Amino acid sequence: MTDPTQIDEAEARRVMAGGLGRAELEFATSVCAPLYWIMRAADGGVRVRNGTAFFLDAGQGVFGVTAAHVLAGLEADRAVNTVLAVQLGTELVLDFEGAHAIIDRNDELDIATFRISAAEVASIGKAPLTGAQAAWPPAPPQQGRGLYFSGFAGAGTLWLASNEISFAAAPGGGVADVVGRRDIWTVFNRANWIDVMGVGIPPERYDFGGISGGPMISVIERNGVRSWALAGVIYEGPNPSTQEGAAIEGFETIRARRAHFIRSDGTLDLSMWDV
Repeated sequence: MTDPTQIDEAEARRVMAGGLGRAELEFATSVCAPLYWIMRAADGGVRVRNGTAFFLDAGQGVFGVTAAHVLAGLEADRAVNTVLAVQLGTELVLDFEGAHAIIDRNDELDIATFRISAAEVASIGKAPLTGAQAAWPPAPPQQGRGLYFSGFAGAGTLWLASNEISFAAAPGGGVADVVGRRDIWTVFNRANWIDVMGVGIPPERYDFGGISGGPMISVIERNGVRSWALAGVIYEGPNPSTQEGAAIEGFETIRARRAHFIRSDGTLDLSMWDV
């Protein structure tokens, strides 16, 4: 068996322009869901905030993954508002003190993992990411090779009715521009964007806040068969800034924490943090 090969930028652009690109963006979204909470604020208004979580089976069963700062945001809101519900996807009520207890969390690493069953993942129409790696953790993406990512930007959230909310996925693809021991960065130039999903390209300074906790996925080819491996956990998206010179028009960056910090049982491995 030949070693898996990660696709390069030219191949990624060819795929994105064809029908396969849409299917692979849909795949990236199929393994993640909005993690959100509905709260009654001090002024009496009802509001919703969200991050993203995805589902991983690295060989020892399914668990959930999100960014630690998503949970920190929930805790901060609980301190000043009445949180009415915490949910995942369209229906699943989360209980981080019980059935969905935190497995591990590190705020500096900005990753948190939590318990969830395969049946619960299926109940919200999602699936766990497994991947093509022969052993865990997967190999890091190669610089300049293709990536997909997905998450749920809060700017796309709509109240359809008093008891119905719609969340908009913000999937995309690019290449690994920076691959370090801690992080992977993908920088995308709007001049190269392709509207694969047919819904339009987000405007300049679109707020991607809410995609934190989503997956960044390497595209793998082995013997002509395409598959995927987890590259990292998104912890920062291209959120707009009002500060002059703080953002470069036309260029936006998504940053993810490397997958090798997650063990196959959902606990976190900090041994590589200062290497």
